[in-house]
Amino acid sequence: MKRTRTWIALALALCLALSLSACSPKQAMKDLVVKAVTVLGFREEGTGEDEEATKVMATAGGDVTFPEGFDSTSAKLVTQAAGDTLYVAFNGIQNRSTEYFVPASDSITVTGYATTESTNENYQVFKVAVWQLSDDKTMTSYVQGSTIYYTTDGTCYNYTITGLTPGKQYKINISYDSSKFYVTGGLKIQGLGSEELTTVEEDA
Repeated sequence: MKRTRTWIALALALCLALSLSACSPKQAMKDLVVKAVTVLGFREEGTGEDEEATKVMATAGGDVTFPEGFDSTSAKLVTQAAGDTLYVAFNGIQNRSTEYFVPASDSITVTGYATTESTNENYQVFKVAVWQLSDDKTMTSYVQGSTIYYTTDGTCYNYTITGLTPGKQYKINISYDSSKFYVTGGLKIQGLGSEELTTVEEDA
């Protein structure tokens, strides 16, 4: 009987401790799994609740003028590097990534515009985020704080994303949260250190 009471007391203490903790065991396990797959490079479409909570909006201004001969409608995603700039056109997409590029410094400036057929006020922005390729080219990792929101009203917006490492390879992920509608538009990514772009087979 004494041993039974001890087990009951321990069980009650455990329940109390869990109820007083900041998050449930289920949430803690979920956070652990999400962190693990992000570190391993498997989680790439989106950036997590923390980024959603801090929603950084691009500033109105700038322009995107594609180079002569650039066929912006030849594919869902069309890219071309010229000088220190990567030009990107996207046509009816929900999620696409560019090839990898090398920045010239610790920052790049992304100017972009887009339109959507959705009239839902919750889907009037698309997101741009930066992902870094590992040195052995086996995985990618999200650059913390690099998710920027661009309004889908057809006009240009821009933002300078910092926190990059010169010499490392990065790509831009373009995403749109609607499961029914798509976005069409373009980007101008300034601050490249080279016109050379890299495609990783797993991303193709």
